[in-house]
Amino acid sequence: MKKRSILFAVCIAAALAAFAIVSIAQNSGEYNGNNFIPSPIFAPIYPTLPHTFRDMKTIRILCQAPPGAIKKALMPPLEPAGTGDLFTILVGSVGDVKDGGFAAHETAINTSVLYKGRLGTTTIIEYIDSDMGLVAGREVYGWPKKMSETTWMEHRDGWSVMINKMKDQGNIPLIKIDYKYTDTPSNAQWPEGGPTLLVRRIPPASRTMKVLNQLVCVGCGRLDDAGIPLIGSGPTSKPAGKPPAGKPAGKPEGAPPAQRNETAGIATVQFFDGPWDPLTMFGPVKVLDARMSISPGGGSGGGGLGVGEVLDQWESEQ
Repeated sequence: MKKRSILFAVCIAAALAAFAIVSIAQNSGEYNGNNFIPSPIFAPIYPTLPHTFRDMKTIRILCQAPPGAIKKALMPPLEPAGTGDLFTILVGSVGDVKDGGFAAHETAINTSVLYKGRLGTTTIIEYIDSDMGLVAGREVYGWPKKMSETTWMEHRDGWSVMINKMKDQGNIPLIKIDYKYTDTPSNAQWPEGGPTLLVRRIPPASRTMKVLNQLVCVGCGRLDDAGIPLIGSGPTSKPAGKPPAGKPAGKPEGAPPAQRNETAGIATVQFFDGPWDPLTMFGPVKVLDARMSISPGGGSGGGGLGVGEVLDQWESEQ
């Protein structure tokens, strides 16, 4: 009986000591959510945030879709900004992520959106050939990323890029892009940027639970400075406030200064349909402008991706 009492006292003391250590660490500010390690913890699929990118090539193409196509493709409660059905194709080649040996090619369809009166940019769909980039984007932020195979081919006067599905769907074509350099820049008006707004949907593992939705913002800064409504208000028409003064709205925290060599160009875009990828709905009716930028290697070049903020959270049936 005496041994049991001693053992019980030791267990209680150990538990109190552990609680005290955790409390001290939390109160001292040592806890950092950015150091979250995804599963499996012994072999994580992506490095801790923020991510820095090096040796980047980027082609941006301004397009116009058929009337109504953008609204049809958007995740609610996001709404199109403007009436021109404009969208941007962002084709990127990243040589390294966070000096970890991760390389990636991605192709995204982006457009300007409104959420509670706030202007931002969202990604309608993105194709990527890196499991690290796909899982990090979907798991953390809700980026609508899908796997693909991407091939860049350099020509004397530009580049060709081909995006195909993976082998499990027969490598069917998705997007074909041809970009050529030009000495005559376009006067096309590009949409305003702003922070990135994403609808992150978390499906339930149980039939008794609902879908959890989050409105994630990358580039919004601190919520108390921005005047963002409290989490839980759901997709209402309540104004979302303005970005904090002194911080660019669209630049993620932790991103190093970029040094880019940009050139003007002309481009052609061809979409294809797959069983789960109805891309011809975007047309495009017209290609309005194209540009290419190359960021040098090293710590001072490239870009970065910081953590985001959850502006709203709500449940839904589907």
